Amino acid sequence: MNIKKKKIIFMSNGIFGIPTLKYLIKKKFNICYVITSKKNIINNKKNYIKFISKKKKKKLIYSEYIDNKNIIKKLNNINPDILLLISFKIIKKEIWKIPKYCSINIHPSLLPQYKGSCPINWVIINNEKITGLTSFIIDDKIDEGKIILQKKIKIKKNIKYKKLYKLLSNKTKKFTIKTIKNIIFKKKKKIYINNNKTIKLAPKINNYYSKIDFNKNIKNIYNKIRGLSIQKPAWCYLNTKKKILLINIYKIKIIKIKHNYNYGKIFFINKKVLITAKNGYINLLNFQILNKKKNKNIEIYNNLINKKDLFLF
Repeated sequence: MNIKKKKIIFMSNGIFGIPTLKYLIKKKFNICYVITSKKNIINNKKNYIKFISKKKKKKLIYSEYIDNKNIIKKLNNINPDILLLISFKIIKKEIWKIPKYCSINIHPSLLPQYKGSCPINWVIINNEKITGLTSFIIDDKIDEGKIILQKKIKIKKNIKYKKLYKLLSNKTKKFTIKTIKNIIFKKKKKIYINNNKTIKLAPKINNYYSKIDFNKNIKNIYNKIRGLSIQKPAWCYLNTKKKILLINIYKIKIIKIKHNYNYGKIFFINKKVLITAKNGYINLLNFQILNKKKNKNIEIYNNLINKKDLFLF
């Protein structure tokens, strides 16, 4: 049986799925349709799924219209073997029931841990040591379908969101082919079992989750900053006494030294900007006041040194 002849509908709205789409095309899998957003820009980045599909002359259906009865009829007429979802929205039962074999989702965590839309962020924020990939059969519950395969991946110490995102995205391409083979040939694989009974979730990152709390341990603050993206960074308020400014923080170092100061107080020492937090100081290395340019290292020092009694909250 030649699995490359099986008809696959590839569905992805995000850049996470790009390496997999390119790899499936390179390996000459039968991608009969690509479903992606009509938008040319998604989350401030070019929609490369759309770009690659047009470049490789793959037929496109826009995800904004997939609930349309004519589109559903069209998908039924294609009679696909597999629907493959990577970084896509929730689809209706009348769509995920269409393929001959099943509809598959690839999720960048070891389910049931980190079910939700932002697992890559949350494993870093929570300072996990391992994460992974899970392929599962889509059903009427979100991220809870029958697991097909799992791949465990170690998280390097101090890795940032962007690098872990890229790593998992690249690992997904070969993992996806193994998943397809597993479905077609009905192979049984040993699934990684997480014995931790506490299920951790990965909700969408909003302003509540991304705000820095200086009452927290400095390591917690550090993990939050490295676990968030440039598009949705960690933030807090800067009180200058004259006015309160919103600032985004992109990079820090932590200094573990005991002190008796209130948390969030700013000190200027040896041309460094230090902020007090629980059990230590944060050395501010890269930040941006809202609607201003980014400041790094010595620029932060020079811009703030003449202001008195500053603190962050």
